[in-house]
Amino acid sequence: MTLATRRISLRLQRGPFMLLSSVLLALVLTIYFGAWAVSENVDARSLRAIEDSNLTPDAQATALANDETTGVESSFLFLCPFH
Repeated sequence: MTLATRRISLRLQRGPFMLLSSVLLALVLTIYFGAWAVSENVDARSLRAIEDSNLTPDAQATALANDETTGVESSFLFLCPFH
């Protein structure tokens, strides 16, 4: 009798943990890939703007350092420490 109740309690404890870990993994992957896409978009936009202008190399480096991002882009980049 005690073995059967032990088995049931282990299953009940494992279920919420697996669900929570799946949701957490999905959230982390969404943030990571979202930041990746945003960083590529910001870089491409900056390079297009600089190539179209007649800036000196020093001014180009300064313009690349001062990227303008929207609120969503800056949020994704803030949340992901790898980007």
